[in-house]
Amino acid sequence: MKIGIIIPARIESVRLSKKVLRDFHGKTMIEHTWQRTQQLNQQIETIIATDSEEVITSAANFDAKTIKTRSDHPNGMSRAKEAISKLDWDYAVVLQADELLIVPNDLEVLIENIIKQNKYEFFNLITKINENMEIEDKNIVKCVLKQDKTIMHIFRKSGFVFDDDTKLQKIKKICGTFAISRKLLLGTNFANQELIALKESIEQMAIIEYGHNILAVEIENEYPSVNTESEAKKAENIMSLDPLQKKIIKKYK
Repeated sequence: MKIGIIIPARIESVRLSKKVLRDFHGKTMIEHTWQRTQQLNQQIETIIATDSEEVITSAANFDAKTIKTRSDHPNGMSRAKEAISKLDWDYAVVLQADELLIVPNDLEVLIENIIKQNKYEFFNLITKINENMEIEDKNIVKCVLKQDKTIMHIFRKSGFVFDDDTKLQKIKKICGTFAISRKLLLGTNFANQELIALKESIEQMAIIEYGHNILAVEIENEYPSVNTESEAKKAENIMSLDPLQKKIIKKYK
């Protein structure tokens, strides 16, 4: 089984313009994310999929492989679909470019699950919710699970009426890192305008809408992705102060 990593990188992000090229402690966001894929125990090919010549030029500075994609993709999964059509992989780990604080070991855990449980065609990293305010934050994508650890529902704002303690126990945070089989990726129309996934800007929801299971892979590390200016500043502080993040950064090529 051949597994690779695709980092979809769109230059014109809506909430934080050109964020993938934003500087974080001397390196761009996209380089931080790519550097973490280079610290895996296994040799895993990593491709940056982008429609931007600026990103391609930037990636060349740190010797990353790129694939030029169309500019009309509605989300990262759609861009990954075009990229995998040019590759010979069985599964793609889709690592969003704004996951610059991803822990390499968490990518290892995801890949191990693909190998051990390949009856599933879609896997998504999840982590815990720490505060009730996060449950109401529409910038944070959340989910609840079935008993078999597959995802039952994905949402931005909770519609549940049970007490706050139960919400913290039952509701999980969706990470921007998932894995999908080549067959499912190429066989799914992510641009279908009837999809709730597009209306809510939650690309994984399309998988559930089309009737497929998503196996949740829970991890302990909980770091924010970067979609807003405040999240960017938070990420910068974490990089400066968090012992694990400092250790990861020291291992960069």
